[in-house]
Amino acid sequence: MRSLFLALSLAILGVAPAAAQVVVPAADDGLPDDFHGKVQYFGNHSGEVRATVPGTPRRTDTKCPKREGGCPELIGGSFQAELEFDGDIVRGQYRGTGGMRPSTLIGRRSGANCRLFDTTDGSVWSGRCDREAFIGSVRSVPNAPEQIELVFETVGVNTVDFYQRERDLELVRAYDRLGGIVFGDGAGEARLDAILELQSYFVDPGKAYRSGTLRNVERQSEKKNSPIYSVYGEYTRRDGANAWARAQFEYDRFVCIETSIEPGYCRTIDPTPPEIEPTDDIFASLGLPVTAQGS
Repeated sequence: MRSLFLALSLAILGVAPAAAQVVVPAADDGLPDDFHGKVQYFGNHSGEVRATVPGTPRRTDTKCPKREGGCPELIGGSFQAELEFDGDIVRGQYRGTGGMRPSTLIGRRSGANCRLFDTTDGSVWSGRCDREAFIGSVRSVPNAPEQIELVFETVGVNTVDFYQRERDLELVRAYDRLGGIVFGDGAGEARLDAILELQSYFVDPGKAYRSGTLRNVERQSEKKNSPIYSVYGEYTRRDGANAWARAQFEYDRFVCIETSIEPGYCRTIDPTPPEIEPTDDIFASLGLPVTAQGS
């Protein structure tokens, strides 16, 4: 998946600088209104900077014959941004090449549309912001010593859902605690409790197993001492309802578990815990160029 993101990200650098008028496409895969997480983007930017106050430091060594510094400087290059969403509140940071200074952003979003303010110079960033893209334009506030007009276009290369990530971390910790019992050796009767604990992460929380309530455990098989057998037990769910479970074993290897929550369906559990992807240094991990803070 990341190789696909990388291909898309690098391809966008080959796109000619966008025109001054930005057309923001409709989002097909927007973020939920209550999304709590972050999206990292990679793409390009182009535009111009004009110093309106004499003595304002210039971004490049370009000489301007006007003493008042009214000559526009063209800027453009690669662009990296990270936006963190907390419902409609958006905070972010960005950096780029070709005359773009790194800074941070803060503002709000309505659906897939963001209106953000640069914390360094107050310039207004507006456009589309969702898991697929961050596309829009930047304009300075009136009377700013530097007047900026630029457009940017990026694709989302990584999305981190903080809630889902925390759920995945909890599941990994459960595998560490219970996996050796669930997928190990030994009589199934002594493992049903651990199996129910791990299975709870895959069902509605209210219907999950309430720890310590397992009772009336018995081994069941068509033939006495058969290596293919099931272990039946009754328990109480977290919502207070009574329930039953039946785990299937073959030669003491756990196969699947059926419960009264899903009667007739024997759920298998992957013996491998989910992979937790890194949340930081995504650009480095993708092999994308890292922009120095002073660029």
